[in-house]
Amino acid sequence: MFQLTENSLHQSQKQILISISLVGLILAVKLVFAVITNSLALLSDSWHLITDFASLLISWWGLKVATKQADCKNTYGYYRYSVLSALINNVSLIGISLFIFYKAVDRFLHPVVVEPHGMIFVAFAGIIVNSLIVLNLKQHANNLNVKSAFLHFAGDALADLGVLLGGVVIIFTGWSKVDTLLSSILACLILRSAFKMTRECLHIFLESVPGNLSINELRVSILAIDGVRGVSDIHVWAISQEVISLTAHVWVKELDKEQTLELLHKIQHTCYEKFGIAHTTIQFEYCACSSCFHNKIDHKKQCSLCIDLCPTG
Repeated sequence: MFQLTENSLHQSQKQILISISLVGLILAVKLVFAVITNSLALLSDSWHLITDFASLLISWWGLKVATKQADCKNTYGYYRYSVLSALINNVSLIGISLFIFYKAVDRFLHPVVVEPHGMIFVAFAGIIVNSLIVLNLKQHANNLNVKSAFLHFAGDALADLGVLLGGVVIIFTGWSKVDTLLSSILACLILRSAFKMTRECLHIFLESVPGNLSINELRVSILAIDGVRGVSDIHVWAISQEVISLTAHVWVKELDKEQTLELLHKIQHTCYEKFGIAHTTIQFEYCACSSCFHNKIDHKKQCSLCIDLCPTG
């Protein structure tokens, strides 16, 4: 299904709660060993886990609110709260990435002794826990909040692998600056994911057309339906990553009541099955653009919200 159901929202909440428990456990271990080993890579990863722990709590809150039914105050429901929580999480990750870069430069200028054995132990534990979290979240990664967490912890698993390798390098070569190098690489991984997810959130808040949907393909598919002569004033936007809405004016032939209902049903099925658009508002017209404000004799000004005027079919 394209549209996120209430049941899948509850399932996503459950997966997030399991992840919160696992993150809390590994966070406590990493913070202790970061102090004991004096490892910047472990310390930076611990800071990252703190933000992940907070982000998971925010994600859980966003998913919980998103399950509320639409009402007279929020006629499109509460899905945007889930997007808002994902946006907050990723903006915080951008900040923490920049902080890690700052600490890496400071550590490079002022080197300290790093104890590698503790790094290896904690990194190995981190790989196990983060892998469990990734497997836990994978099946619900279609939700923006869960997807964000999934990408974070997949990156964490790779970061722990890097810390593990760094500890091995320090043991055999004594080159402690590899710790600083690894923390910088970790920051790059976090920053890349954070920017990508932030862009997706902003894309939804700006009510842009979802990136995987083509207006031209949508128009062609509707025009291919028997009885449709033209499509105009199309508006498509995402309420959340999973819920897409559409409004359009459809120019049709003269139809009786039963034919009109059948045609509407065909259009709705086409929008859902081909493009995942479950919420549609279709306005039938018997001539091109007949109901548009700018089409009236005394209103000739072009409407800034129309992407076309008089399509033909």
